[in-house]
This record gives sequence, structure tokens and C-alpha cells, in this order.
Amino acid sequence: MFCSNCGSKLLENDKFCVSCGSVVKPREETVATAPSDAHAPGSAEYAAGRQGRSTEPTEEDLALFVGKKADEYLVFWKEDRRWNWPAFLFGGYWMLYRGMYLYLLLYLVAMSFMVNIVRAIMFPVYYFSGDVVVAVLIANVVLQAIFALIANKIYLHHARRKIRALNSRLANFPEIREERIAATGETSLYIPIALAVLPVLIGIVATLFYSVYVYKEINEEIRYRQDSSMVQPYLQVT
Repeated sequence: MFCSNCGSKLLENDKFCVSCGSVVKPREETVATAPSDAHAPGSAEYAAGRQGRSTEPTEEDLALFVGKKADEYLVFWKEDRRWNWPAFLFGGYWMLYRGMYLYLLLYLVAMSFMVNIVRAIMFPVYYFSGDVVVAVLIANVVLQAIFALIANKIYLHHARRKIRALNSRLANFPEIREERIAATGETSLYIPIALAVLPVLIGIVATLFYSVYVYKEINEEIRYRQDSSMVQPYLQVT
């Protein structure tokens, strides 16, 4: 028999450990309170429990994932509401805000492909004109409206896919799982704003460079004409 605290050898009737002074528990109590490894990671019971636990997201999981607008989106999904104003007005920026990066890539490819198909059908011979611009704008608005009609379903699919993956990995760690679900669904305005402002900044910088270039060209032209006007009288005299 050994001390459970320091590991020193004990006699049968010892009530205290001579080495560390801790109370010696009776053998029956020690056996009763010993931790069971039946649910330890790697055990058969652990594997069976994890396999039997569903990874399907609950309503609480979806609410954690969505965050502030959870009540609104849960109603959308329950009542199968289709129209999504932010998706219609902001398109890809809405997906960036919601962290739907894979879907954003598919959205950009699909929109570009469909707009070019519409242009090719309406104007087989490519040329730039007001009619082409109007046709492309109308096609873009129509496609944006179609996207707004399916945006809620796309967002639900995105949320379920992310939550299933977290439920599968963190099935036995509920507190960590909830934190990770909330963090994964967290929204961010920084990326959409940065991508919206970036083209403006690029345009400003390009305009500045072009203005400097034009300014130099004008100065060179003025200098050339001044030099020509000064040389011209001497040429006439000779």
C-alpha cells in the first residue's frame, strides 16, 4: 500500500503518511473515487459517444454563428424568406462582411461569366457604345436580384457547413466549441471597407501621376515654342 500524495510505502493500519502527513484513505474509498478512464480520449466508450453525437447545427448554434442579426436571420430561414436587401445592394461586399470568401470567389466568376454571355448574345460583334453599357448594367442588376433571392440559403449553407466541422472536431468540449462557433461567424467591416476604398485610392494616385505627366508635357511644349520663337528672327535675318 502506498501514499496517494507522495508515493511513500504505508503500513496496513496507518492513518497518516509518515513522509508527507496526508490522511490515508481506506482502500474501498480510494477505489470508489478513482477516476475512470472509460471516457478518456482514445477509449472505445469515448469513440462510441463521439460517433453517436450528431454534428447537425442546432438553432442555438446558428444564433451563435450569426451574432447580432441572429433573430432576423433565424426568422428568414424558418419562414423561407428569400429576398436579402444587403445582398442586393452590396453583393460581394456583403459576403466579405459575413466571411463567405469561397462563395465570394464563385460569385465573382459566375457574375463575370453571365454578364459576358449576355453581352455576346446581344452584341455578337464587340464594340464600345452606349447600348453595350446599358445592356451590361441591366444584366448586372438582374443577376444581382437573382443573387439576392438565393443569398439567405447560401448563408445558411455556409453557416451549417462551418458549424458541422466544429461540432465534429470539438464534440466533447462544449465551451470551446461555442466560442469557436461565435468566432468563426464573426462579421468584419474592415475588409469590405478596405476593398471599397482601395480602388478610390488607386484612382487618386493614378490621377496624380497622370497630372504630373501632363504638366511636364505642357511645360516642355511651352519651352519648345519659346525657343522656336527666339530662334525664328535670326533665321529670317540670315
